[in-house]
This record gives sequence, C-alpha cells and structure tokens, in this order.
Amino acid sequence: MKYFSDWLIAGLLICFLFTGFSIAQDKERDSAKEEKIWQELQKNAPKAVETFKAATLALDQKNYQESARLYAEVLKQSPNFEPALRRSGYALIAAGKRDEGLAMTQKAVNLNRTTDNLMGHALALTAPGASNSQPPKSNLDQAFVLAKEAIQKATETDSDYLVFFAQLALSTNHLDDFKSSVKTLKDKFPELAATHYFNGIKLANDGELEAAETEIKAAENLGLPREATTEILAAIEKEKGKSYFGLGNYFFYGLYLVGAWLLGLAVLFVAGKILSAKTLHSIENSDPNDITGGGQAGLRGIYKKLIAIAGIYYYLSQPIVMLLVIVAAGGIVLFFLWIGSIPVKLVLIVGFVALATLFYMVKSLVIRAKAEDPGRVLTEAEAPALWALVREVAAAVNTRPVNEIRITHGAELAVYERGGMRVKMQDKAERILIVGLAALKGFHQNAFRAVLAHEYGHFSNRDTAGGDIAMHVNNDIIRLAESMGRSGTATVYNIAFQFLRFYHFLFRRITHGASRLQEILADRVAVYQYGADAFREGLAHVIRRDIEFNHIAESEINAAFNAGRALQNLYEMMPQDENISKSLEQEYNEYLSRPTTEDDTHPSPKDRFKLIAQIKCRETAPIDGQVWDLFRDKNALTIEMNDLLEARLKAMM
Repeated sequence: MKYFSDWLIAGLLICFLFTGFSIAQDKERDSAKEEKIWQELQKNAPKAVETFKAATLALDQKNYQESARLYAEVLKQSPNFEPALRRSGYALIAAGKRDEGLAMTQKAVNLNRTTDNLMGHALALTAPGASNSQPPKSNLDQAFVLAKEAIQKATETDSDYLVFFAQLALSTNHLDDFKSSVKTLKDKFPELAATHYFNGIKLANDGELEAAETEIKAAENLGLPREATTEILAAIEKEKGKSYFGLGNYFFYGLYLVGAWLLGLAVLFVAGKILSAKTLHSIENSDPNDITGGGQAGLRGIYKKLIAIAGIYYYLSQPIVMLLVIVAAGGIVLFFLWIGSIPVKLVLIVGFVALATLFYMVKSLVIRAKAEDPGRVLTEAEAPALWALVREVAAAVNTRPVNEIRITHGAELAVYERGGMRVKMQDKAERILIVGLAALKGFHQNAFRAVLAHEYGHFSNRDTAGGDIAMHVNNDIIRLAESMGRSGTATVYNIAFQFLRFYHFLFRRITHGASRLQEILADRVAVYQYGADAFREGLAHVIRRDIEFNHIAESEINAAFNAGRALQNLYEMMPQDENISKSLEQEYNEYLSRPTTEDDTHPSPKDRFKLIAQIKCRETAPIDGQVWDLFRDKNALTIEMNDLLEARLKAMM
C-alpha cells in the first residue's frame, strides 16, 4: 500500500537537500585523493599548484569570490584541468554567478564523462547558490540522469555519491532507483544516518509506519539535523492519523481545494492591483473634457465584472472557511487526545469559538439586515427653492431629478438609488439625495450647485445602478465581524475572523479603485456645467465643515453630558478657542494636500483639483445667496435635528 503521496515525498526530500546531508557536507577532504590531483596538475602547470591549493582552501572556508578568482588563475595556466573546472563552478555558483558556474562544470563533462565530472555537474545543477533558493524541477531531472550515469560508471562505491543519487531519485520520483540505492546503502554503509533516513522514507511509503519512525529516530541519533527529522516524523504521524480515523485521500482533496481557493484570492488581489494601476494611467492620459466617461467605458465595465466576481467569491468562500474552522477545532481536540491529556477548559473554549463562529457565519448568509434610509424626508413645502434648484441642476446635467431629499445630522452630500436590481438597470429606481445639515452653514448656492451637479453626474454615469453587490458584501462582512466582536470570537486565532479582515482589505481595494474612477468622472460633469472655481469651493467647503462639525459635536456633547445640561444647537456653533481654530485649519490644509491612497474611496482633493484644471466649462451665470436661504424655516430644522441627535445619544448611554 502506498502511504506517502508523491508531492509529500518530493517535499521531504527537498527539505533534506537543504537541511540534512548533501554531497557538499562540511568535512575534511581525502588527503590521498588531493595529493593525486596536485601531482596531475604538477605535470601540466607546476606554478599553478600552490594557487590551486589556496583556491581549494578558500572554497572550504566559504570565501567563494576569492576561490573563484584563484581557480581562474589556475585555468589560465591549465584551461582543461578538470578538478579546477569543477571546483571553480561550485565557487561561482555559491558567489551568485550560476550561469558561469554551470558552464564550468559542463565543460568538465564535455572533456571527460567521468564519475567525478558527472556528479560535479549534477551537484552544480542542484546547488542553491547565493540566493539559497530551491532548484527547479528541470534541474533535478537533468541532475538525476547525470548522477545515474555516474553511479553506473563508478569503479568503487562512494557513500557521498550514493546518498546524493538517492536524494535525486526520490525527488524526481524514480522510486525504483531510489529503492535500489537504499538497498546498496544498507549493504555497504549500514551505519550512515542517511541510510536510516532514506530507509525510513522507503518503509513509510510501503506502509510500514512504525518501522519507518524507528529508522528516522535512528538517523537523528546518528547526527541527522532535527529540522529534517521533525518534518518527516510529523508526516508519518499524519499518515497514522489518516489510517486511524479513516480520512483516506479526503485530506489531500481538502488541501487541493484550499490551495485552489487561496490561489483565487491571490488572483483577485493581483487583478485589483493591476486594474488600479490601469485606472490611474487612464485618468492621467484621458481627455479631461470627456464628461460622458466614454473613454473609460471599457475600464468601468471590467471593474463592474471584477466587483461582481469578488462579491460572488466571498459567498463561495464561506463553506471553505467553515470547513477550516471545523478542521482547526477538531485538530486541536485530536491533538490532546493523541498526547493523552485533555485540558477541559481549553477544549470548551475551542468548541465555543468554533460553534459561535459557525452560527454567526450561517446567520449572516441566511438573515439579511433590513436596509434603512438615513435621516428623514425633506418635503417640498419645507424648502421649495431648494427643490427648484435640485430640478434645475438635473435638467442642466440632462438626467432625471431626484424623487426624494433626505436631511441628516452630518456634513455629507450624496446620492443613491432605491429599488431592486431590475428597476435600477432599467433606470427606473427612485433617486434620493442626502443633504447633511451640518454642511450648509456658510455654503454658497453657486458652490452648492456645482457639488450637486457632481452628485447628478453619478446618476448620469449610472454609477448607482450596479453597486448592490459591493454594498451587500461590505455590509455582510462588517455585520459578521461585529457579531464576532460582541461574542468574543474576533481573535487572532480565529481563522474565520482573519479571513474577514483579509477579504475586507481585498474587497476594499477593488471597490475603492472603481469608486475613485467614478468620482473623477462625476467631477468632470460638475466642472463642465458650473466651472472649476465653483466646484473647488464647494468641495473645500464640505471638507472644512465636516472637520469643524465633528470637533464641535464631540466637544459640545462631552461638555453637555458632563454638566448635565441640554445640547446647544450644534448647527449654529463655531470653534471659539483660537488654538483649536488653528489646529482645525491645519487639519483642513493637511487633508487638502495629502496624496491619494489605495484605501481612499475618493481621490484626494489635491489630485481632484489638479485633474479639473484643464476642463473647459460651459458659460453658466453664477448665482448668489446662501443655501440656507432656500429653506423656509432654518431654525426649526436645526433645532429638530439637534433634539433628535440628543435623544439618540441619551438612548445609547
């Protein structure tokens, strides 16, 4: 019965090549053999003998640059001296000059296909070099052919050569040659650690796991590095576990599935990075006066498809993550069963975390959170002039006006659509404009109109029609993470929580790249209609008011609750302290000048201002007045929203 899979055997062998015994072990050279080499060189280039000795000493001392230099001096006097060619090749490869080194060992083979030359070139092909990287499979295959020829030509059995050949036979899956070399090692060199090690692998592959374990431990006792024995012993234990619990090949099927899943995550991440770079290049090189965004239509289409794929991938990932949670929890319990000591409290904690995680993951897939509209509806009777301006801007942009205006506590200005996917794709969904009252203090109508045109640009570009998948996925991730946080299962040891963190990062990078492109195209619409100055003023005003209001609200709420008094009207307040005003001004200026990052949903103001500078606008007469002039009863609205905010805060205390 074959217990060890081919990939496991190869993996163990590669580990052995780099951590255990290899042909290039650090040990004293055979003095008799060295003497013969010097005598041979003495005949052809007597002046090179001492240089050759110095080069070999440098090689043994790992001074590879000096060794290569000295061997080069020897080869100038005796170009075809095979030992110098081989050793020069080893030194060059170790010094990072792989191609030059391989050329040297290949030349030795071309001159004479002796056992030493064949083995030397095989060793060079598998040597890690200065980068300490594992050799590619093609090198191992070629090295095996050379080593096999060398073994067949050998007049006497060399333990180092035989060990190296066994390594290559195993790593290239030539199991018959591997078994033959193991038999020879047992016959000729029964006390070598390598003999016990390879015999252990052979026994394990034949299903004799107990005997295999004994052999590997014997190899360790004879000097095999612990890092090599630890991995093979752990592999044997896994095979025992499969036998005991009847898992069979399902373990490997699971590994393949998880591997494919991880590869999919990597592909999504790379695709997002590439698309983000293409977006930046497209924006910088596109016509700034293309207000329809036709030049970016293909890019936007790719973004929509990638977001859809990433959204679907999140939900397809859930069963795999659940499986990993179950396997991890079960593995911990089985581990304690295996060592014969069960810490009841720890097992209960592991069980709770696993069950709670699975419960919240299933719940997030089955139960959908009810979407709630922000703020409250602003009727036309409360602000007829505002409604008129909103419709006027829609007509200028040549798109459908909003069906509803909703006022909120903050300083945001945004739009969204309400309705199912079908009505959104048919452009029949209800359009909603969000107006944060905190943004309106000191807001000029001319600047407000330009920002409003930007929001309508999202409608005309159909940005709001395809955002359902992104919104649902993002909401589900956050909702699940919050549930884990409340239950105490959001820990660094929880596989599901770590997956959420990574996928939120990945999905954010993809969706935010699309969002930044949408914002730039909407900027073009606004600037074309009402000019760069008006839009720049409007955007800067919203940013300033957001910074100011957040500080004012936090300070006043803390002061009111500490004093046990009612909130003052937040919408009428301004920073009173001169130092605070300077600090807020500095924060505002830093925000305007900061660069765009991959985590931004919008390009930075600095980048947006730069991109709109070249847009040609139509001639539109500016308008005067404050935005608050468009409302019938400003005081009633601000007091109402202030009271609602206070009541909500008290309910949360």
